[in-house]
Amino acid sequence: MKKNFKAKALAVFACAFALCIALVGCAGGSGAAGDDAAKNFQGDWVLSGGSSGGQEIDQASIDSMQQLGMNVYIQLQEDGTAVINLFGSEMTGTWKAKDATTADFTLEGDTEEIKIENDELVIAVDGDSLRFKKGEIPAAETSTTPDEMESSTPEA
Repeated sequence: MKKNFKAKALAVFACAFALCIALVGCAGGSGAAGDDAAKNFQGDWVLSGGSSGGQEIDQASIDSMQQLGMNVYIQLQEDGTAVINLFGSEMTGTWKAKDATTADFTLEGDTEEIKIENDELVIAVDGDSLRFKKGEIPAAETSTTPDEMESSTPEA
């Protein structure tokens, strides 16, 4: 199950990250109760670092990705729903706090543990990790809540 989760989320990120590095190189760019514990996780989290495939994701890489309009963020909503955006590709899931620093994050049927460490949300799977800090989602990005996805109808 962990490999399936990694294939769906982190593998997409790793490929896009490698593509971004190549593009930048070519361009020459440079212990509370349940509800209280859940409040620690709720909100918008933007990529702040991590590692993928043995490569460190540093702030310079993140800045370069953002300049190209390639944003990565997670929204953990009060009702337990989640939206993860990897470079414009959104996936929905759910989350549930286990305690003040640990929660379960479920994406497309696979569940992984997420943690808050040093004011960052950390997702780690098979040696790869992504770190997020609370912040504002870039204005150009729009999130879709699960309710909006269900109620939207395609235009004819």
